[in-house]
Amino acid sequence: MTFVEAIISGIVQGVTEFLPVSSSGHLVIFHRLIGLKEPQLLFDIFLHVGTLAAIFIVFWHDIVEIFSSRKKSGLYIVLGTIVTGIFVLIFGKSIEAVFVKPWLVGIMLVITGLWLILARFIRFSTGSITGGKAMIIGLAQAIAALPGISRSGVTISTGLFLGMSPEAAARFSFLLSIPAIIGAFLFKIRGADLAGLSINYFIGFVISCIVGVFSLKLLLKVLHRNKFHFFGIYCIVVGLFVWMAL
Repeated sequence: MTFVEAIISGIVQGVTEFLPVSSSGHLVIFHRLIGLKEPQLLFDIFLHVGTLAAIFIVFWHDIVEIFSSRKKSGLYIVLGTIVTGIFVLIFGKSIEAVFVKPWLVGIMLVITGLWLILARFIRFSTGSITGGKAMIIGLAQAIAALPGISRSGVTISTGLFLGMSPEAAARFSFLLSIPAIIGAFLFKIRGADLAGLSINYFIGFVISCIVGVFSLKLLLKVLHRNKFHFFGIYCIVVGLFVWMAL
């Protein structure tokens, strides 16, 4: 991983983590295009922690309120996180195998695109977040461990399916991602060969954080204007190209 590749990877992560186009899927595609055959799992975790920092910057007030006046919201995040954790513990090894198969990433991008488009038209429920809805969104987040399935895309879309407002769905989606990203980082760092760490890992972290702040604010504006489903068209086009070309 060179200095330039780390910068580009950080930009790719920062843009695609919050825009509903799958950061992991785009990183798999980018790494394959530059000739990296093996999964860059530890480096990718550093990039995800960079975008985690972006979530803390943008949603700092919401995070503080969870520990003060909105403790019930914290319970919903715990419920969603439990569902995510159980799923990943059961299927984690199978999920990692997908990272070396770009054509499967293409299929998952198409699925993400359809998920986003359908969320524009279908509602299965109404009202705000509940414990049951939190668990369903937690399951959607777990499925998004597959590269090509956008975590922000499917969790926000699932919230929309369940009748939440776009703003509430986005807020819950990103708050729910915090324990998931921290857990993934701790799990991967425990068994990783840290001797391979370089300054480029931290460059990727910083770049993904800075770019992530801007892309997260952009996503919130897109949701407010009800244009979220347009990203579904992009995912389908890119997914079909990847499926056929890689």
